[in-house]
Amino acid sequence: MLQSIVRCGSQALSQNVTLRFFPDGSEETCGYDNSTDALTFTTASIPIVGRCFNLADLFGGNATSGFVNQSQNLASPPHDQPVGIAWQLENMDMYDPQTNYSRVLYRQHVETSSGSDDRYKPDAYAYRRINIYGGVNCSESDPEGTNLLDFYGFDCFSDGEGNCGTTPYNIASFYITEGEFRDESEQHGKCMVFARMGAAAGHQVSKAVMGALLCASMAAWLVR
Repeated sequence: MLQSIVRCGSQALSQNVTLRFFPDGSEETCGYDNSTDALTFTTASIPIVGRCFNLADLFGGNATSGFVNQSQNLASPPHDQPVGIAWQLENMDMYDPQTNYSRVLYRQHVETSSGSDDRYKPDAYAYRRINIYGGVNCSESDPEGTNLLDFYGFDCFSDGEGNCGTTPYNIASFYITEGEFRDESEQHGKCMVFARMGAAAGHQVSKAVMGALLCASMAAWLVR
């Protein structure tokens, strides 16, 4: 398992983020301790720029680990360690390209020595943001290219068991980028836990708003 430790005063913080993918209705329970046989992607890296990964390329390949160099994105790259995204895979032998992987477990959990640091509590902004897509190459287009699909985002720290979600499609890719981690006093708004986003979601919201406006207009006309 990849492990990266950052020392913050007296605290040692694990930076791993883990994604697990399995079919809806599988015997795997959607919790970190009960899903160890699922397709698993883990990284301790925090990207300089976002990166897309296709499930078929990862789990259908031969490499159980890899590294994406991002040093070219730095003005002055550090010399003590490589800059990029190092990742590790588990249970590649379980991958079936004909299976519909529509469930995802997301775990970005920090164990603190005091257990009371609010910066790392569940529902606080985390080190990374993850988006889940139904199209390859992190596209919102469906596999046929005829419709737009919504996508789902995570960017909160999780509890030890992680957060789960089920998509209405076969998950084809995911995007990992730097999150909005900051001190609690500097956090504004609410971070995402399997938040539905994208053109399809926006289109449906727009239709709902238009419908509400139409109903309001009709009601106003009827009471005249």
